[in-house]
Amino acid sequence: MTSKTSGKPATATVPGTTALAYWGDELRFYREQAGLTQERLGRAIHLSPSMIAMVETGRRAPRIEFIKACDQVLNTNGALTRLWKRIIKHSYLEWFRPFVEVESEATEMLKYEPQAVPGLLQTEDYARAQLRAGRPRDTDEEIEKHVAARMSRQEILTRNDPPFMWVVLDEAVLRRPFGGVDVMRDQLARLVHASEFSHVMLQVLPFAAGAHPGTSGPMTLFTLPDETMLVYAEAFGGGHITGLPEEIAKCRIALDLLRACALPPDDSVRMLADLIGE
Repeated sequence: MTSKTSGKPATATVPGTTALAYWGDELRFYREQAGLTQERLGRAIHLSPSMIAMVETGRRAPRIEFIKACDQVLNTNGALTRLWKRIIKHSYLEWFRPFVEVESEATEMLKYEPQAVPGLLQTEDYARAQLRAGRPRDTDEEIEKHVAARMSRQEILTRNDPPFMWVVLDEAVLRRPFGGVDVMRDQLARLVHASEFSHVMLQVLPFAAGAHPGTSGPMTLFTLPDETMLVYAEAFGGGHITGLPEEIAKCRIALDLLRACALPPDDSVRMLADLIGE
């Protein structure tokens, strides 16, 4: 039996075959079909042969830029990107999938994060450290799959019509060094860079603000293209989305108060820059 899309023998996923290894096998097929070595492909897409080898064997997850570059160089007509999107869709935990769908459709999102940098603004190493801390029994391959899924979500911020995102970060987020000093320095720099985009607004809620209405946990208020509003709230082991008017009203008031208590955007960025210096 052959695949209708590639003309290669259909690859069945067998027990023990990971999603990353399956995608890596497809990359290897298209690379060899194009007559390229790992070294030549690496030169074409500006990556080391060792990195390509790790991706092909499922030891490292590909980034979306890598996938698109491979599609272009190997002339796959977008096959690797399409396959990756199907794989990623099933990488999210079941309770989190509705959040990802709403996030991808939203025109605006207002967020409060008390514990960690939101996934849309995380660096790869920060995401890896956070996921490893919360999933100590996962294999490295499972962690890489979740890292890749998180990085793929970030595409919405670089598309032609990105959502407007306003994020209030508790100061604790900036002072909790996920992954060590170097990883945290890069993450803070990523936040500074993100603040330069017109569709991203960042504020820091300092410890000096004292009591505030965000002590119940992280929350996100989404606005969809038809002006519908939805609230996402998260707790240990899961999260839920609601469109109940009373819950939306409570969330809007809490987020408005958090923005009022937080440092102005310019002062927030200066604080980020000072922490990088420290």
